[in-house]
Amino acid sequence: MTVPKRVTIVLSLLLLTAGCLGGVPADGPESETPTPPPTAEPRTVITDSSATDRSSPGPTPGEQTRPPSTFEGTAGWSEEPDPDKAVYVENRWNQSVEIRIQVVREATNETVYDETSTFEPGADREVYNLADANPDGVESFRVIATAMNTTESVTTETNKCYGSAHVEITENGELYPYYAIC
Repeated sequence: MTVPKRVTIVLSLLLLTAGCLGGVPADGPESETPTPPPTAEPRTVITDSSATDRSSPGPTPGEQTRPPSTFEGTAGWSEEPDPDKAVYVENRWNQSVEIRIQVVREATNETVYDETSTFEPGADREVYNLADANPDGVESFRVIATAMNTTESVTTETNKCYGSAHVEITENGELYPYYAIC
């Protein structure tokens, strides 16, 4: 008697996944016996008894030594003020677009910039710099863009980790605000 190929495949898959399938044993929960937690043997410190002087033996075989890292990373940058953050507008679409840009200080809800301009195809220019708002340390600012009956916004901060804010009209004519971050 030959077993059809499909049955063989199904049985093989069941056998392979049997250990992965969970659930309660067939006899029910009362037949379960708790499995004791695994135990670990205490580690033994291996010492080199052949070393008689107190000098450092150097790296053990297989141990790598490397000079200390000089990479500073960016962890502290989020707390270090840097107010020089521009707001750029770029029109990548093939039509002129009227865009209103507002910059609002999040802490006080104060509008520090509000202008409406027409941007020709290919325009790419800075419209505002957050330093002009005289931020007190690290502050958040919301950049609000309105164009073609659509309003979008992005929030940026005046710290070293954040870059400039950008409002882009894409090649498809969509409003797309974003900001750079490290």
